[in-house]
Amino acid sequence: MKIETVSILGVRVARMSMEEVLEWIRVMVRQGKPRQVVTANAEIIYRAYIDKDFRTVLEGADLVTADGAGVVLAGRLLRTPFPGRVTGIDLVCRIIELAEENDWGLYFLGASREVVEKAVLNVLGSHPKTRVCGYRHGYFSQEEKDEVVSNINRAKPDILLVGMGAPRQEMFIRENIDRLQVPVSIGVGGSFDILAGAARRAPEWMQRRGLEWLYRLCRQPSRLGRMMALPKFLLLVLIYRLRHKKTDA
Repeated sequence: MKIETVSILGVRVARMSMEEVLEWIRVMVRQGKPRQVVTANAEIIYRAYIDKDFRTVLEGADLVTADGAGVVLAGRLLRTPFPGRVTGIDLVCRIIELAEENDWGLYFLGASREVVEKAVLNVLGSHPKTRVCGYRHGYFSQEEKDEVVSNINRAKPDILLVGMGAPRQEMFIRENIDRLQVPVSIGVGGSFDILAGAARRAPEWMQRRGLEWLYRLCRQPSRLGRMMALPKFLLLVLIYRLRHKKTDA
């Protein structure tokens, strides 16, 4: 499938709607070759800009989606607007629906033992026909990594959902993509916390206005340091736009 992308601080982000991303996933599951999906918000792209190793991880991903109002705004500033956001939690919820319909096997990796177990139970409660191949908490050591990969491969899922937070989840997938016998592996951040009911999403009106970041900050003031990546990210995007505007002139 041909993917139209826009470069945001050197990261190629797909200009795809949610439905187009889901269709891409359908095709990749059918093909069976291991692929990596990154749902990239402004914080992830900014980190890739300042961290060469992490940038290499994103460059190697098969699909990077626009997760977050900051990335969508960057697309508008660069005059290459995105059809909309494709966030981790929204993508996970749609994948669960499709997995139930298409008999895809899902594996949940990440969060604490209690959270991931509760997330799986809630998924099975609302989608009882979903085939959950397995799950595991994300607090494992470097020495346990081979065992984790082996357990995933024995479970033979079609889609691996990794909720260990960026950049750890993306780096885990990239480091093991050649060994993981999974058609689609996706980093989904804190999605398991929401599925488990341990965290709440912003009200719908705030989601529509791209204010989820403000909701999270109000509930977790300790995130302020991380949130500072957003203005830095937008400033870099504006500088890029102005420089290229002068070049075009």
